Order: sequence, then structure tokens, then C-alpha cells
Amino acid sequence: MEEFVTNSALLAGHLTQQCEKAIADQKQSAAELKNAAVQIGQGVASGRAELVQSVRSAVREALSQEIPPAVEAISESGDRLRQLADQLQREQVSAASRVGALAWKSLVAITLASVVIIGATAYTAWNNVQRAKRAQVDAQVLEALQHVAITSCDGRPCVKLANDQQRWTKNNDYLLVDGGSGKPTAK
Repeated sequence: MEEFVTNSALLAGHLTQQCEKAIADQKQSAAELKNAAVQIGQGVASGRAELVQSVRSAVREALSQEIPPAVEAISESGDRLRQLADQLQREQVSAASRVGALAWKSLVAITLASVVIIGATAYTAWNNVQRAKRAQVDAQVLEALQHVAITSCDGRPCVKLANDQQRWTKNNDYLLVDGGSGKPTAK
């Protein structure tokens, strides 16, 4: 049995040695893995930095090719906008002058129409006054005719007048007839 214990002790020592060697190998592997991970991390970081630089470079290159045409297009648009603004300003000036001319023409037309209306109204009023005067004379003549007898003498018109009627001072062939009293009176 001693032999068994000796063999067991040897075996245990050998296994302990094997375990320690395995632990050392695992520590070394872990350190190597850690170093590899650090190197991979550095590689990834440098790759990422390289990728970022490549992307920036590609973007700059793409933009450098696209920016000049875009700037040119923007410049052309600005030129067109300036031309449109100038044209709009010219049209506004033209429209303002047309509106001014139309305003003057309207003012002249309104003034002429007012003068024509005032002239027509004045003529109509004058004409009505003349007609009123004639109507007044005609009314006086009609009233005087009520006091005079107009008849026919041998087929010719004649007027019968009283001898005591007042004569017109400018011409004695005419008698003055006063229609207010109902009979002719001498003055």
C-alpha cells in the first residue's frame, strides 16, 4: 500500500505540475489574447481612422466636383432673379406712368363732362325762363281776349272795342285792356 500512496503522491505531484503548467499556459494564452485584442483594437481604431479619412477624402472629392456646378447654378439663378427684379421694376414704373396718365385723362374727361352738363343745365334754365316769360305774356293776352270780342266782319276778322278804353301812349291805334276788373277801364 505504501507503493500505492507513493504512486498516488507522485501522480498527484505530476497532476499538480500539469495543472500549474496548464494554468501558466492559460495565463500566457490570456495575455496573448489580451495583446491580440489590444492589437486588433488598435488595428480597428487605425482602420476606423483610415476609413474616416477615406470617407472625408471621398466626400471632399465628391463635393469638389459638385460644388462648382452648384455655385454656378446658384449664380445663374441669382442673375435671373436680378433680371426679373429689374424687369418688374421697369413694369412698375411703366404701370405707374400709365396710371398717372389715366388719372389725368379721367380728370380731364370729368371736367369736360361737368362743363357740358353745367352748360346744358344753364341753357335749359335760360330756355325755361324764356318760355315762362312767353307763357306769362300769352296768359296776359288770353286774359285780355276775354274782354274783347273777336268776330268776322264781311269775311274778315275784326275786333269790337269800347271807345272809352285807354290807349297805348306810343301808338293810339292800340287800346290797353285791363283784365282784372272785368271790363275795360281808361287810365
